[in-house]
Amino acid sequence: MSRPNIEDYDSYFKGYILQVKGESFNEIFNNHNTDILVFWKTIPENKWEYSYAPNKWTIKQVLQHMIDTERILVYRALSIVREDTQILNEFDVNMYADLGNAKSRNYKELVDEWNLLRESNNLMFKSFSFDDLKKYGHVGTKRISVRAILYIIFGHAVHHINIIEKRYLQE
Repeated sequence: MSRPNIEDYDSYFKGYILQVKGESFNEIFNNHNTDILVFWKTIPENKWEYSYAPNKWTIKQVLQHMIDTERILVYRALSIVREDTQILNEFDVNMYADLGNAKSRNYKELVDEWNLLRESNNLMFKSFSFDDLKKYGHVGTKRISVRAILYIIFGHAVHHINIIEKRYLQE
């Protein structure tokens, strides 16, 4: 498997894809997965409700957003691999965050949910064949490959972890 080409995804996702190191699922997994899982255990308990500015998400809301987004991306990948020809929906990240109920959730349960989700999704992607990763589908009017979705999933996590480190934990 090679890195996704620009034809594999909408330019909106380029920043996520560029943050991912690796040319195969195993390389991506080895370069990122442990760091992504361990990161959440480094956050002090008193920071989970913190927001660095008015109208910005708390760390719990960021993690809930990451969980929701990964679930949606994985559904898209599975639909494409199983050759479901429907056009997949886009989603409003802010609406999902507002309705996600993260503020009332226990942060430890969010971390557990994230860890289980990552493990499950890793197993699914490992099960995909080389040909599966080359398949394309449509999200709204945009074309996307399964290979690009894999990179976007890891890049999205790295992106948000970087933001948390810079804007939430530097004080």
